Amino acid sequence: MKDLLFEYDMHLDFEPPVEEHRFTLKCIPQTDERQLINRLDVEVYPKEFLSTDKDSFGNYSIYGYTKGKHDRFFARIRGGARTGLAAALPAKANHQIGLFKYQTDYTRPGPAILAFAKRFEGAAEDWAESSMAETADCGVSRPVPLVDCAAGSPATAEKCKEGHLAEAANCEACRPAAAVDGEACRSDASQKSGDECANAAAWQSGMSTLDFAVTMMHTLYENFSYVKGVTDVHTTAEEAMALGKGVCQDYAHILLSLCRIYKIPCRYVVGMLIGEGLSHAWVEVCDSGYWYALDPTNNLIVDDAHIKISSGRDYHDCIVSQGVFVGRTKQTQTVAVRVKEANV
Repeated sequence: MKDLLFEYDMHLDFEPPVEEHRFTLKCIPQTDERQLINRLDVEVYPKEFLSTDKDSFGNYSIYGYTKGKHDRFFARIRGGARTGLAAALPAKANHQIGLFKYQTDYTRPGPAILAFAKRFEGAAEDWAESSMAETADCGVSRPVPLVDCAAGSPATAEKCKEGHLAEAANCEACRPAAAVDGEACRSDASQKSGDECANAAAWQSGMSTLDFAVTMMHTLYENFSYVKGVTDVHTTAEEAMALGKGVCQDYAHILLSLCRIYKIPCRYVVGMLIGEGLSHAWVEVCDSGYWYALDPTNNLIVDDAHIKISSGRDYHDCIVSQGVFVGRTKQTQTVAVRVKEANV
């Protein structure tokens, strides 16, 4: 558990000015079972008319309209969060989460992803035969059991070479470095002894849905490279997989595509991560009535270094800022995200 301070700044500059500007913002985190937002300051300019509501996915949204001419627009979010309060989020009933099993335009697999998915045929058989595979549609309202690793951290049923059950993100024997690079995405350090440690028990029989998703995440991490500038917000999972490189959005879309091949409910998440840079993206996978968060960019189960903002089927459902206006203009967007521990 951590007490974090966060800042989210989004600026739009227009040259020449625009008018009749209608916009939607999704950049405000909410309190849930995993995090408590204990302080929140929101500033939006211009703000002639503002209202707030939740979208169909439960994301906090600001809706606004500005009639007059303006050459800049910004949203500034400041606050504090206590994170790591629970291992997972409770899921809704089957009929309410069924849409998260199906591919979207961003995640629909093509030859590259389908070829990559063949690596998991053996694991898929073990998963399908296990008793916990029957709960992949979240029909059982109980959490996947967690145990403590030697370092005293929360853990999942992955047995590492040191002989204890440990979460890849927290086990001292195989923990990757924290993600605090320029875009608050992937750390430069790789996972220690990935072949010996990370995947050792994931290929054993009786694997849960979470185990299976973690196995796919580990393999994706080992075979996909974090490289900025080669993809953009329009890049699909298939296009990124064919390139073999991309950023956090691409990692998340590819993992969603892999999970949905096996009809595992999963959703795209936008949030913030300790460090400075841009927003971050990861995935939530449903197992036994609970949503568990996986960060494929950093090859870890999401812990108390992450603050969730929104979730949906893919990037399109979680766009931070979108709108329309009147005017022929050139617009420039700047985003800055800062997250740090409150006592640092």
